[in-house]
Amino acid sequence: MYKFHWLESKQLDRVTNFSTEIEPLKYAVKNNIKAYYYCTYANEPRYFGLKSRIIYLSSFKNKFLKAIEFRIRIVLRTLSIAVAEKNSVIMVNQDLVSLVLPAFFVNKLFKRNNKFMVDIRTTPTQPETFDRDMVIFHKKFNLAVKFFHGFSFITPFMEKYVMEGYKKEHYNSVNWSSGVNIDVFNPNIHKRKNHTKTFKIFYHGGISVSRGNLNLIKAVEILRTEGLDIELLQVGIIVDQEIIDYVESNALKDWCQLLPPVSIEQIPQLIADSDLPVLPFPNFMPWRVSSPIKLMEYLAMGKKVLAPNMEAFTDVFKSNKELLYYFNTNANDQVLELKNSIQAIYSDDNFVSFNEECSNFVAKNYTWYKQAQRLFNFAQQL
Repeated sequence: MYKFHWLESKQLDRVTNFSTEIEPLKYAVKNNIKAYYYCTYANEPRYFGLKSRIIYLSSFKNKFLKAIEFRIRIVLRTLSIAVAEKNSVIMVNQDLVSLVLPAFFVNKLFKRNNKFMVDIRTTPTQPETFDRDMVIFHKKFNLAVKFFHGFSFITPFMEKYVMEGYKKEHYNSVNWSSGVNIDVFNPNIHKRKNHTKTFKIFYHGGISVSRGNLNLIKAVEILRTEGLDIELLQVGIIVDQEIIDYVESNALKDWCQLLPPVSIEQIPQLIADSDLPVLPFPNFMPWRVSSPIKLMEYLAMGKKVLAPNMEAFTDVFKSNKELLYYFNTNANDQVLELKNSIQAIYSDDNFVSFNEECSNFVAKNYTWYKQAQRLFNFAQQL
């Protein structure tokens, strides 16, 4: 049985949705796959019941020393794997590619059959520095293109976008997207509690201008001035102070709530108590290539979602009117586009806040079990 070593430049205790890392490890445990996840932490290590599978490669409290230690231990750990093991898989994100190259060459020198793969879950996300950051991204990724055995991408469009420009016609790749734990996001367990006439809109995740969250607030604000009984709840880390300032300066707190991150176990009930989850992402490449975990969680709870008509959604769901409402990301005024889309849904006499077809679709196609299975099957066949 091969071993699977997954190394990420990530502080696991800082992420609000750690399912991408934890759920594949749970799958590995259940299926007797020797998979191990290596990372660092900001304040304290968290293990999520997987202490034998999560390995922290840092111990210093000083941030500078911790960063140096992590990089050194990545090099040493992968070197030891390359020397001691013969048929394992080492998977890293693009930030760590250069650090595992010594292990790659030792693996080749000692004629080991260990395989190296790079996993691309996201691209840079800052609009102001995106072009410059993508140059740096490709300098790192190019090393994997030259030397590695396999490539993992979160969506087909991510693969197309990242590989564009590389003259590599034949390569081994897999797409494994975001998934959902249907035992946690179970509409049979979490039923709606607040049966009021107020139409409730919901969003959870990173809250920022670049993600369209301020546009969503302004759209709902217009609808309320037109007399619609609507409330908005957004839960997550607020990236931009501008959003807080807008809500406070315009006295919107009565209907516009901004809450800090909550545990993943609390999210299903918040979704159940809403009418319409909204993903307000504008037309920006990092959102076009992504696969938002939150979308799968909304659908698993039987909620039809208002989402942008970009490749991350249209490639998967096409024009399936039972799962998604689409708004036009090419519209000149995104606030007005969101406002009109929400108003049309609000005014639809046939609107229902629970759709069993949504949860059935996710259970059939997008559980974490299926995504993890795809990843490990690919790794084993490298």
